[in-house]
Amino acid sequence: MKKFLSCYVFVFVFFSVSFSKPVRLNLKPSLLVKSVDVFSMRKGLKFKVETNREVRFASVVIGFLPEETSFYPVYRFSVNKFTKDKKIEIFVKWKKFKWYLKKDKTIVFYKINLIDEDGYEEQYRSNVLIGKNHKILQTVVNGPFFDRGEENNYVVSFELLYPEKAVLNFNGKEYVSAKASKRHFFKIGRLKKGDYPYFVKGYPRVFKAKVNEANEFSFAFMSDSRNTKTDFDSNFENTNAETLEKAFLSAYSKGVDFVVFIGDLVSGYTGYPYELLRELKSWAYSTVPVSSIIPVYEGMGNHEACMDCFSDNGIKFCRDKKGRYSAESIFADVFLNPENGDFNEGECTPSYRRNAYYFGYGHCLFIVLNSNYWWSSQPERYGGNLEGNLMKNELKWLEDVLKTKGKGKREIFVFTHEPAFPCSAHLRDGMYHWGGLPEKNNGIDRRYVVKARNKFLKLLDKYGVKIVFFGDEHNYTRVLINKDIAPINGHITQIISGGAGAPFYELADSFPWKKNLKAFSKENHFILVKVGEKIEVEAVSIHGYVVDRFILE
Repeated sequence: MKKFLSCYVFVFVFFSVSFSKPVRLNLKPSLLVKSVDVFSMRKGLKFKVETNREVRFASVVIGFLPEETSFYPVYRFSVNKFTKDKKIEIFVKWKKFKWYLKKDKTIVFYKINLIDEDGYEEQYRSNVLIGKNHKILQTVVNGPFFDRGEENNYVVSFELLYPEKAVLNFNGKEYVSAKASKRHFFKIGRLKKGDYPYFVKGYPRVFKAKVNEANEFSFAFMSDSRNTKTDFDSNFENTNAETLEKAFLSAYSKGVDFVVFIGDLVSGYTGYPYELLRELKSWAYSTVPVSSIIPVYEGMGNHEACMDCFSDNGIKFCRDKKGRYSAESIFADVFLNPENGDFNEGECTPSYRRNAYYFGYGHCLFIVLNSNYWWSSQPERYGGNLEGNLMKNELKWLEDVLKTKGKGKREIFVFTHEPAFPCSAHLRDGMYHWGGLPEKNNGIDRRYVVKARNKFLKLLDKYGVKIVFFGDEHNYTRVLINKDIAPINGHITQIISGGAGAPFYELADSFPWKKNLKAFSKENHFILVKVGEKIEVEAVSIHGYVVDRFILE
């Protein structure tokens, strides 16, 4: 099979029908909201909203923090408007909520709910800082985020309302930005176990970062929080914010030291880079009450796609954009993950920077892979890479990390989005594609995906990995991978956890490894891993009860 490692060279492998140049298709914007501006007027706040499609209903909902230490605001007041327009103005009078405004500074949180002519619901969220005489002040509109980056160095980042130099006070020490900007990054360095209060100068909220850095610790694993489109809160710019917030708060209440979230954060699949950027930032906004306190490590899924689409003699195909507009590049712009995976698969292909990486915690090693790298719907014809296929250089990088960084580690935890052994809706893709058989893949031989999967599993088995975490399927399954279903000598526990808000999937009636299935659930949940004398793994419902529990041998 030919490899597609050049700048999207068109190579027709199977059913070439012509050598005409494919026609680029114009994709419609996926987000309803185009822009939002807020103005302070003499009698109230004016919200100017521009949309990509005609809106029939719009509302602004106003909320406030009950206490400065509260995790989320309480929304109390709303103004509704029926309209038939793409440009909407909504006015909220000061007297409606004047009793909640402080003399000095007040953070006003707002949600804009919209319904278009087809009944599609979407929400936009943000906040604005109101000062004396109702003046809008500089505001932290996204963040702050407390991340743990390269070599265990901690970083605080945030985004401001307008460009300006910023001052961060972290545990009593001031850090000053070098230049005026909207987004700021402050490297704090390594930290010992403890609590660290911090705040952005001029912004009234104080946050308290929690650091463990011990050999006994716990973490949460989650994936798949893309929207369900059932109501406004479950479609916050293509994130199911309602369920995601519950999952994060539930995990935090269990005392986790960090969160690993791998793939399908948002609905994605857009042709507009600014839309994927907005969606990912909105996802991050939903996590702030927790991600401002403990680190979050993010990974890519198939829905984190920014693509160009074409038509070639009636055949429609889409693939990852190039350069700085690729999904990988946009993902790296939003999330501050370690950069030790800065490599690619060849000339003109995107970098794995910040979407494939490793980090250590205690005596354990964590490895995050990208199984949706350089995505293409028809790579065999038009270049790119198939969903679920782990490519040559990534597998080579993985082996090097396992060999050099995994030596002497108590446990190695591996994460990626596409499952090795799917059990429901993704038998048709993942790392399986119905076995890659041509008769089940429109005549295309995709057995190379299964070969790459088996090589992946052999590496895990060779270097003593006992558990691997996946997403993609919107349920919980635990499968025992052994020599009966994979070319390995030992056994590996496969966890699929896709319970952070996306629509549920049913268990398939039959699949070749069903006898290896140990647990299944459709509850919204997260995975809790406790590393102590033993390694305990639990699938925990966001409603508090344990769905499944086992000890990792």
